Amino acid sequence: MRHPKIISKILEKLFVKRMNNFIGKFNLLHEDQYGFRAGRSTSMAIMHLVDHISSSIEKKKFTVGVFVDLQKAFDTLNHTMLLSRLQKYGFRGIAYSWLESYLINRCQYVYFNNEKSDMCPVTCGVPQGSLLGPILFILYINDLCKVSDLLNCVLYADDTTLYLSGDNLEKLLSDITKELSIIKQWFDSNKLSLNQNKTKYIIFGYRKRENISELKIEDVVLERVNEIKFLGVILNHTLSWKPHITYILSKLSKSLAILHKVKYFLNTATLYILYCSFMIPYLTYCLEIWGHSYKSNTKPIFILQKKAIRIVNHSSYNQSTKQIFPKLRAIKFYDLVYLITGIFMFKVKKQCVPAKILSLFEIKVDNYDFRGKDMFKKKVVRTNALRNSVFVQGVNMWNLLSDELKNAKSILHFKKMYKVKMFQKYLLD
Repeated sequence: MRHPKIISKILEKLFVKRMNNFIGKFNLLHEDQYGFRAGRSTSMAIMHLVDHISSSIEKKKFTVGVFVDLQKAFDTLNHTMLLSRLQKYGFRGIAYSWLESYLINRCQYVYFNNEKSDMCPVTCGVPQGSLLGPILFILYINDLCKVSDLLNCVLYADDTTLYLSGDNLEKLLSDITKELSIIKQWFDSNKLSLNQNKTKYIIFGYRKRENISELKIEDVVLERVNEIKFLGVILNHTLSWKPHITYILSKLSKSLAILHKVKYFLNTATLYILYCSFMIPYLTYCLEIWGHSYKSNTKPIFILQKKAIRIVNHSSYNQSTKQIFPKLRAIKFYDLVYLITGIFMFKVKKQCVPAKILSLFEIKVDNYDFRGKDMFKKKVVRTNALRNSVFVQGVNMWNLLSDELKNAKSILHFKKMYKVKMFQKYLLD
C-alpha cells in the first residue's frame, strides 16, 4: 500500500494539472504574468521588458523602470481574499472545497533540541515548495496588472517591474509617482507588504539627464541606480550588457579555478561533467538576450571557455582547441549563442511563445519569393540597443538558415540537426 504522503502528492499533481487546464481554457491570467506558466520562462519576461526599452531608445525616448520588492510575498497572502478571488475566477463546488480545505485549518510548530512548541494556526500564506502554492499566488496577484491605466508591467511570480516611456523626463517621473501611490494602496488593501527601501528605479536611455526630480512612494524617496539584477540578468541604463558579462566572467573564473584544482585527480569524462555543471548554466542562461553584444565584450568569455576545455582534455595551456571541441562534443561560445537563438526563433515560427513576444516578429510576404513564408521581416535600426537584440539578430540568423533546419519536425529535431552541422564545420576547420 502506498504511503499517504505519496498519495497526497499524486492527487495534488492531478489537481494542479486540471487547474492549469481550467486557467488556460478561460485565459484567467494576465498576459504580462510569466511566472509558473507553461510555455513561458524568465528569458521571455526579460525579452518583454528589453524590447520596450530598446524600442524607446530607438525613438530617442526615456524609459523609467521601477523594480518592486515585496516582503515575504508568498507568506502574506490573505486566505479570505484568496478564496474570494478563486470564486470570482469560477472555482465552484468540489474544486473550491478542495482549495478551501487546502488553505484553512493548517497549523505549524517549531521543533528544536527535541522540544516542540505549541501548535499555532496558519492564517495567511501559501505552502512554499508545493505544486499549488505558486499557482494560487499568481491568481492572487493577477489584478495588479489592471490597477494602473498608465504603467506597463512585467510579472514573474512576485518579481514585479513597472515601466513607462516618454519624451519629457520630468513629466514621466511625475506621472509614475502618482501611479505608484495607487499601486501602494492596492498592495496595502491586499495585505501585501511593499519594501520601499529595496524598491529601485532606472532611467533607461542615451540622452543626457540633468536636474532630475526624485521618484517617491508616499514621501519615501526611491533609490536610483544605473544597473540592477532582474531575474538573474543584470540590466544597465543603456542595455550594453557589459555589467552582466562582467558578472558571468567572475562566475566562470571561479568555476575554472575549481576545474584547475581537481584536474590531476579526475579523468576527462568526469571533468567534462563538472564543466557542464559549473560553466554551461552561466554560459547559456538567457544567452539569446545578452549573447549578441559586441565581440569585444564577449571575447573574454570565449577565452575562459577555451581554458576550461584545455583543462578538461588535460592539454597544455597553449594547445589549439580546434580539435578538442569536436573531440569532447563541446560547443563553442559563439555557436551556443546561435544555437539558443535558433531554438527561440524556431519557437516563434511554431507560435509557441506568448502573444506579446510573437507580435514583435513579422513574417515576410513576397509573392515572388517562395522561401518568404519561412522568413521574418528585417527591422531598420539606428541604435546599438536594438541592433544587438534578439529581435534583430534572431531574424538575421533565422533568414540565413537552410530550409532543412527551418522545416525541422520539432525543437529536438532542430537542435540535433544544428549540432550535426556545427560539428561537421568544426572538423573541416
